[in-house]
Amino acid sequence: MTLKARLMAAAAIAAPLIFAPAAIAQDDNTVDVITVTTQFREQSVADVPINVSAFDEALLEDLAIADFEDLAAFTPGLIVQEQSPNNTGYSIRGITTDSGEATSETRVAVFRDGVSITRSRGSYIELFDIERIEVAKGPQPTLFGRGALIGGINIIQNKAEDENSGSFEMGFGNEGQIEARGHYNFRLADGYGLRVSGVSRERDGYIENTEGGDLQGRDTQAIRLVLSGTPNDVFSFDLIANYQQDTPPGTSFKSGTLPAVGGDTDPFTAASLNTFGGFEGGAELGLDREVRELTFLADFQLSDAWTLNAITGWRDFDSVEIFDPDGMALPFLVIAEDATGEQFSQEFRLSYDAGGAWTGSLGALYFHEEGEQRIPIGMNEAVAQAILAPTLAAGFGATVAQLEGLLALNGFPGVDLDNPLNPFPYSVAALLQQQQLVPLRDFYLEEGSNSGETTSFDIFADTSYAVTDRLTLTAGLRWTYEDKTSSGYGRNVNGPNFVTFANTLVTPYTPNGETVSQSGEFDDFTWRFAASYAVNDMLNTWISYARGRRPDVISVDTDSPTFFSEAPAEIVDSVEAGAFWTFARGTLSGSVFHSEYENFQTTRFDPGTVSFVTDNAGNATQYGAELQGQFDITDRAELFASYAYNSATFDDTDSNGNALELAGNTFRYAPEHTLALGLNWEMAAGNWGSLRFLPTYSWQSKIYFDNNNDRFGGILHQDAYGLLNARLRYENADERFHVELYGTNLTDEQYLIDAGNTGGSFGMPTFIAGSPLLYGIRGGVEF
Repeated sequence: MTLKARLMAAAAIAAPLIFAPAAIAQDDNTVDVITVTTQFREQSVADVPINVSAFDEALLEDLAIADFEDLAAFTPGLIVQEQSPNNTGYSIRGITTDSGEATSETRVAVFRDGVSITRSRGSYIELFDIERIEVAKGPQPTLFGRGALIGGINIIQNKAEDENSGSFEMGFGNEGQIEARGHYNFRLADGYGLRVSGVSRERDGYIENTEGGDLQGRDTQAIRLVLSGTPNDVFSFDLIANYQQDTPPGTSFKSGTLPAVGGDTDPFTAASLNTFGGFEGGAELGLDREVRELTFLADFQLSDAWTLNAITGWRDFDSVEIFDPDGMALPFLVIAEDATGEQFSQEFRLSYDAGGAWTGSLGALYFHEEGEQRIPIGMNEAVAQAILAPTLAAGFGATVAQLEGLLALNGFPGVDLDNPLNPFPYSVAALLQQQQLVPLRDFYLEEGSNSGETTSFDIFADTSYAVTDRLTLTAGLRWTYEDKTSSGYGRNVNGPNFVTFANTLVTPYTPNGETVSQSGEFDDFTWRFAASYAVNDMLNTWISYARGRRPDVISVDTDSPTFFSEAPAEIVDSVEAGAFWTFARGTLSGSVFHSEYENFQTTRFDPGTVSFVTDNAGNATQYGAELQGQFDITDRAELFASYAYNSATFDDTDSNGNALELAGNTFRYAPEHTLALGLNWEMAAGNWGSLRFLPTYSWQSKIYFDNNNDRFGGILHQDAYGLLNARLRYENADERFHVELYGTNLTDEQYLIDAGNTGGSFGMPTFIAGSPLLYGIRGGVEF
């Protein structure tokens, strides 16, 4: 399909949005819309020339949004995939951030009150006591900074007020669900307040583990303190402290190759996962993660037109996750990920708004980050030899059958070398080298690490000029400088492995197992241009062009003479056109877009070197459309609806005309169609209170879990499915007390969170099941 045809197709989808108002809009009495700060100043979301999905506190409550997966269900273009709070993937328009490496860079930015929390292992947070969430789609580095290649999520927390008020809610449900949340706001003095809020959510795992315990559970506690003050008319501040701890049981990596003990390979039935050999001091499967954060926001009103904002942020996290990635009871692999990270940022932003034609901002940002990911890997060498037999045989210039023949000639007839259920207990490498019988060890341990340190400086400016009362032009520019150092090591812990007699079996080995490092300096510009035109007081249209950038990456590469390789910055150029229609009984917004990517990076497992390598997949093209609306169907019923169409595929050839390996493949986590509906229906009301019915439904089309859509015969996908949730809520007349019955996945739909995973790297893909039917009761008070 040509570019012209693609844009025409996308425009056809959005045609009802663009042209319906001329025939329908008759009433100037329009509804209120959400105020956002996406462009560093307070604006109606209707006036922002960006595709923004905005959720205020009321809408978050109506849609029962408590975490990122809930948010994604109602945000067109956003997919969030949570294996665990430590391993979450964020995808906007099919562009995914999910790498846990300390040297990696993100494509989707996540912010909390303007402070980046994007680092993968520390980005997943509970969404509680929230004022507003803004999800900006399309390249946003000009506004959001580093890593916002294709969009950003900004979470704005509730601040303290000078009043005494509070709330508390508690609930119980099946699968051991226990949840509690609440806040209390203390009035300290005129203009000063202290707010304390927290949440606790626990749930048993919904996948039984035949080796003990359960899998895919939840155990999260988070608390927040906010001190807010307005000492005088020109200065205000907020000091915010956040803490979160996650200790859920293990992730259900269910093997699709070997059945569970006494079971099968169905990902929705019991799994058989374990650890062995006293790995990591005998730690059990599961996660122990802590995230700590301090934010200081200061606003100085320098004059009627000029405002200075200062945003200071400190954040750190540490997490240890133990998992059995092969998905079977056999002691092939057990892996830990011990990740730590610390960052500090300081931003100053000077904004101008005199109520005239010009508005804008100018700012600077300093950012420093250090992190490390340590990955110990424990193996039973006999099982490892059986599973890796085809790769090892190829390394010896033979087939498995030929090796079995050689073993027979040396007195070992009938050996089934690649049978992990009855593995050959001696080193084949030693026999081939005519050495003595070397028994393979029950537990062999090796370890790798990657660490990164980044210091960056940003200077940015963004301005809008109202050419007329209806036409406004916007331009933004950001310059980013980065000084990076990447380090890493790979070593054995209890001597060279006996499978190959190399220093390590899976982990890339560095000389003498010592740490190697490489540094680099990078800088670049990103920009945006936009024009918005108000057709009338109810309809605002806009068009934009923006360039996004994912920073350059320095990663460990043992094939390189320097042990490092530099992946060039990913670049995206995107053109987008949209509109926001505000009418008497609701709002409707949306856009059509077309994006071109250069230097798209993918990661794959190389069986020749038994290691993960980064490939430049070349160029990719994307186009689509997104719609979102809220409608007052009657005086007692409000409907929320969203839809997204997304075509995101790798190009056939690179810029030099060379054929690409992934030509024509669809981006992973990129459904072509998504749809969401939410209803808030007041069924009855009177002096006794009110009864409301709040159902929601989200649906997505087929999704791939690997950029190589045909891997393992194309089984790494999830067919189209939908999830139906509902609440029946009673509130008393003054809305201070409520109780509700709730249910999620009411049809008990079976769906996958992920497929392939680490097991897939060894030819044995694993599958992770999504949540089944959950139901319960909640009650709460406000005071």
